[in-house]
Amino acid sequence: MAKKLNFKHNDESLKKALTHVHAYDIARVFERENEEHQKRITILSPIDLLADIFVELEYDEQSDLFEMLADSRQKKLLNLLESDDLKEFVEHHDIDRQSDLLNLLPKYKAKTIRLLLTYEEDEAASIMTTDFMALNVNMSIKEATSEIVARSKEADYIDTIYITDDNDILQGMLDIKDLIIARPSTSLHQIMDENIVFVYADDTIEEAISRVRDYDEHALPVLGRDNKLLGIITADDIFDEIVEDYEDDYERMAQITDYESTTNAFERSRKRLPWLFIGVILNLLTITILLRYGATLEAVTALILFQPMILGQAGNIGTQALAVTILGIHQHELDSRKDAFSHFGKEAVIGLINSVMVAGIAFIYVTIYLNIFHIGNAEPLKVALAVFIALMTVMAISSVMGTLVPMTLSKLNVDPASASGPFMTTINDIISLVVYFSIATLLFVV
Repeated sequence: MAKKLNFKHNDESLKKALTHVHAYDIARVFERENEEHQKRITILSPIDLLADIFVELEYDEQSDLFEMLADSRQKKLLNLLESDDLKEFVEHHDIDRQSDLLNLLPKYKAKTIRLLLTYEEDEAASIMTTDFMALNVNMSIKEATSEIVARSKEADYIDTIYITDDNDILQGMLDIKDLIIARPSTSLHQIMDENIVFVYADDTIEEAISRVRDYDEHALPVLGRDNKLLGIITADDIFDEIVEDYEDDYERMAQITDYESTTNAFERSRKRLPWLFIGVILNLLTITILLRYGATLEAVTALILFQPMILGQAGNIGTQALAVTILGIHQHELDSRKDAFSHFGKEAVIGLINSVMVAGIAFIYVTIYLNIFHIGNAEPLKVALAVFIALMTVMAISSVMGTLVPMTLSKLNVDPASASGPFMTTINDIISLVVYFSIATLLFVV
């Protein structure tokens, strides 16, 4: 573990310790240590370990590490990176710097990275790697085995072998274990699987994620429209995309953007404060609403006791509907009008059932509570009735909003995750207060 690294030790001891610590743990140490200790890590780590550390870092730390290296070590490091990791690092730089970095690579690898940089960031090919093994369909098992031993590099993905013809058009694939147990005289054509799950280079990343999930693939070949094999997308790449996607959604849902763990407290505060100020302003509306219903509150002070329950339950049911709907949108389950209407209908029915059930329980609870604790001149049954009607109404409305708002935003090409920020919460609160005190006013004042 990372705690084994002690920078008070001499270089020989620290170098030995580094070889017994996982690259991920060293990367976390690198992020939090000062420049002097970071330099010792870059100098004392073997270059292959340094490459593993490098891919575990965020871009800023990657740049810091890279600039600490001598020119020869920079070149070795870049050559050890898988093509997708290398492309991700290069694309963060401006055009001139990209050219300098590509000049450190062999011509064939530089050409590959230039190709990867041409794809749009939402295209499947933008996350593919070209470090895979492809063999000619006419090879025998013996020839194929020798070819793999001779050509494979440490960075290559060889769990699955891809079979192509003389024009690089994908013909089939097979697992490495099937190749190992096959008879030497057998041809690849005889044992390969021709039922191939793939994506085209210009398909979306979401489509690639769906294919991996639906077909339980460990790797997905990426083809050009001419069916030539261009690269593969591994399950690790898909997992990284899913994590990044959901982290982005969570940040938007909380109305915080560009979060970095290394950002200082003042910078994080600066980014979050505007949304909190907006929340304060919007919540002033709730104060205005309460003032408008001052006469109702004076008549029945017990009403204020159950206000948190009304607001909380409306928020809870709205969040549930919102989460399910956003998930459906991201999984492309609501793309068609029929599916969208079906989803809305189901959520509306669920919302109505839950609203009635929760409101009914609340009616019983409020009645018993006010009969035990006599508060002012409250009439238990009338207060309980006000709570019942209000709770049932606002929960039903909130459930519908939690479904309709993200679906509407999605149709308008606006990220639906933004619908769950402070705005929707405050709007739910405003609607809940208006409904609750309007019903109470009708029952107690009018």
